[in-house]
Amino acid sequence: QLNFQKWFNQAIYSHQTGRLREAESIYKKMITAGTSDPAVFCNLGVLCKNSGRIEEALECYERAIDFDPDDPKIYSNIGNLYRDTGKLEQALQFTLKSLELDPDSSTVQMNLGSIYKDLGETDKALTATIEAIELDSNNIEALQNLKSLAVDIKITSSNRDNVRQAQDILLNCDDFSHRKLCSLFIQDYLKDIQSAAQSDPIISDQNQAFHDLASDWRFRKYLTLLIPPHQEIEQFLSRLRKEFLVQIKANIAISAKLIPLLEALATQCFLNEYVYWQSEEEQKWVDNLISIASKNKEKINLYLPIIGCYKPIHGITTLEEIRKYPINSDESRCFIDAQYNEVATEKNIKSRLRTSQKIHNDVSLAVQQMYEENPYPRYQHADHTHPQLTKPTTEFISLETTISNPPFTNQLSSTNSSPKILIAGCGTGNQIINASRYKNAQITAIDISKNSLAYAARKAQAYQMNNVRLQQLDILDANQLEDSYDVIECSGVLHHMQDPARGLAALNSKLKPGGYIKIGLYSKLARQNVSAARELIQTLGLQSTPESIRGFRKQIFNDDQHELKGLSVLVNDFYSLSECRDLCFHVQEHQFTTETLEKLLEAENLVFCGFMLPKSIKTAYQNCFPEDRNGTSLSNWGEFEQDNPSTFQSMYQFWAYKPL
Repeated sequence: QLNFQKWFNQAIYSHQTGRLREAESIYKKMITAGTSDPAVFCNLGVLCKNSGRIEEALECYERAIDFDPDDPKIYSNIGNLYRDTGKLEQALQFTLKSLELDPDSSTVQMNLGSIYKDLGETDKALTATIEAIELDSNNIEALQNLKSLAVDIKITSSNRDNVRQAQDILLNCDDFSHRKLCSLFIQDYLKDIQSAAQSDPIISDQNQAFHDLASDWRFRKYLTLLIPPHQEIEQFLSRLRKEFLVQIKANIAISAKLIPLLEALATQCFLNEYVYWQSEEEQKWVDNLISIASKNKEKINLYLPIIGCYKPIHGITTLEEIRKYPINSDESRCFIDAQYNEVATEKNIKSRLRTSQKIHNDVSLAVQQMYEENPYPRYQHADHTHPQLTKPTTEFISLETTISNPPFTNQLSSTNSSPKILIAGCGTGNQIINASRYKNAQITAIDISKNSLAYAARKAQAYQMNNVRLQQLDILDANQLEDSYDVIECSGVLHHMQDPARGLAALNSKLKPGGYIKIGLYSKLARQNVSAARELIQTLGLQSTPESIRGFRKQIFNDDQHELKGLSVLVNDFYSLSECRDLCFHVQEHQFTTETLEKLLEAENLVFCGFMLPKSIKTAYQNCFPEDRNGTSLSNWGEFEQDNPSTFQSMYQFWAYKPL
């Protein structure tokens, strides 16, 4: 017995210090000597699993159960093993058994939620995940799983309570892209909005549906976090804005109960960059309020929220005036932060940003001007990974490519790897925050627009990402960068350059041999609606100004038979000024086919590693082309896209490899 304890301690020490072969040898010696300690079999099972010996690991766990059939952890380990190998029914069986033995385990509830998600049973996944969080509010993995479920949640009479709990958790997360809640917001509030909109005016003592919305903190919170991509919701909020304006213009006091809603609406309008159409009459009224407030300082606090519904307040007020604005709700704090404090921070950052040499390319200059005017996209929060949940870069590349066993250099696959990552065309920094998922990464981010970079820098600072270096630089001048990179991300950028091939060549020159580049490019077939919009805009001679964009959108909204009606139904980007400008009014756009994509990669000797697509689409492709197990035949994908034109609705998104 003494020997067993001594050996076990030695094995644990070897295991913890990375001497895995030595640890395995000691565990096996104990088994040969006749140990009945289930921990020995479980620890050996972990070693086998981590070295890819799944059958051996299963055998170890099953022998552990023989010695202790009531240990829930053993059943949980077997469930995890089956899930990792895609055997979901077996995973479910053992995980449920583990929960039967220990119903208060947050970790096992979380695992159950993950299995149900993989099985496509979203409601059951939601129930288990909420239960896991209730059992342990500090279970950050369960919270991460809840975030991943958000886009798939459908509200039913049976799951409404769980959905409400999920909303309450997610609405208060500041490390989550609330854009993923757009569908949930529409499901939850569209009927109430339609009911409130039936009253004319909306603001009426008799309009109970409106007052229910106004008093609902979740509704107000949503307005400060996301842009609802729905025509009826936009039209309701646009009407409501005008009614608030009419009352204030007529010196009718806004009820104290409605001020938080007005402030939330001001934040919403700032978020969507004042994309709502406004009449000349409204513009005159707002200008008049600004004029009155400039002469009568006592009116500023009264007028500021409604002015902020039509124009950003940072250009028409001072810090001294802002400090006197009453902050007595989350909505008032968010309004002042978004429209004044954060803008002031960006101005300060902008003055200290590193600037590249002068840009000479005409298209680059035009694109730069566009993004200086409208930094793209505007957002409140982004998907930021908790430091405890970061993973090696190679793990994400392996998950997002479709090739089996993608090759990695020793430098990238090392356990102590500290990869150098370049985000080319980082815009306002959403990709930078998303790159927090990469463990020990050193991130360089470049963009052509200084205003976009200032926004990105503010966000990176807010998330305490001290591993990020930002620089204003045209991709064509990538040779100015001092480093070479293990990984480059360039999504949604090359197709806005005069010559995408030249842009890719510039980036490829900074990619290390054995490195990977993640690329996003527009599909010609998937963007037929957008191409039609761009042609119409050109034919009508519309300029890329806020007024023209608002007028163009109004025309589509007002005509149910409009040839471009599909844009407002299918494309979320239609609902903010900068995103609509990027979608339909961009100064430069190239579109690709799988054939031109292949030529682009071949010219740079880059190996296509498969598209990043939902599992359902990958399965459909495999059913059509079973011989292409890796899913890397671009000619086959071309055939598949012809039959399924919306496959690449957002973009062609994929990883490519640079051979050694």
